[in-house]
Amino acid sequence: MFKVTLVDHEWEDLNIEENLFSEAGVELNILQSKNKEDIIEAAKESDALLVMYANIDREIMESAPNLKLISRYGIGVNMIDVDAATELGIQVANVNDYCIDEVSDHALAGILAASRKLFEYNFHTEKGGWDFKSVARPLRASKAVVGLLGYGKIPKRLAAKLKVIGYQVHAYDPFVSAEKMQEDGVVKATVNELMEVSDFISVHVPLIEATHHLIGKEQFNLMKRSPYIINTARGPIIDEKAMIAALEIGTISGAFLDVTEEEPLLDVHPLREMKNVILSPHAAWYSEDAYREIREKAVQNLIEKSVGKKPTFALN
Repeated sequence: MFKVTLVDHEWEDLNIEENLFSEAGVELNILQSKNKEDIIEAAKESDALLVMYANIDREIMESAPNLKLISRYGIGVNMIDVDAATELGIQVANVNDYCIDEVSDHALAGILAASRKLFEYNFHTEKGGWDFKSVARPLRASKAVVGLLGYGKIPKRLAAKLKVIGYQVHAYDPFVSAEKMQEDGVVKATVNELMEVSDFISVHVPLIEATHHLIGKEQFNLMKRSPYIINTARGPIIDEKAMIAALEIGTISGAFLDVTEEEPLLDVHPLREMKNVILSPHAAWYSEDAYREIREKAVQNLIEKSVGKKPTFALN
């Protein structure tokens, strides 16, 4: 029998996984640990691993002679050494289409709230004020530029929503041509060009070595319009210390962050204290539909592998 070890999860129960694996005749072993030694021990007898946040490195893979597939709950796979998996003949799969609307809506909500100064107004009125002049004058949507860092499925959907409202949209993505972007009414730009022209910068690139601290001190120094930063991708794409410094001196007007460099965010942290920062707990993906879809599709990868099929969402 094909044996899957569920390494870690955050669900209230595992009814979805247990039912799907049972129907498919797949054995499920529940570990629920991010401890490396525990994972190594469990992986020794496993044909596949199902992971959420646990790090799966070369050592773990080399300790598992039967390992054929690592399936991840979610889009990002920065916790899995994909290069090592490929060298060892182990497939890696994710769920790359389950929260396109949710994350693009979350980013859009941040852009619109920042655009209309809703949080500043709320803070002002909560303290007893009632003066529309208490905040900087907002830009009309058609005069504002939104810069998208990345142009995959999620930012492409976000761009469509922004264009309907009337925003100008520029995007950085080395893998998408200017012609393809132009078809969507989007202007292709470099990272630095985005920093220079954008009133709102929304982060959507995957976290890989090349994108770690892609926005840092140099990029903040290029910004000329005190833009807002919206990050629904991964925290380490932004140099957090440089961002905090930019927030303190007004280089940027504010930040809407669903992700941070370290998660969960420390109880005592400068970002928790800043009035121009709005935080959500890595929740941009969350909805009734996405909650089921992420689980069903991560399991689907494993069931397909168990019967000799290529997983639908295989990366390598």
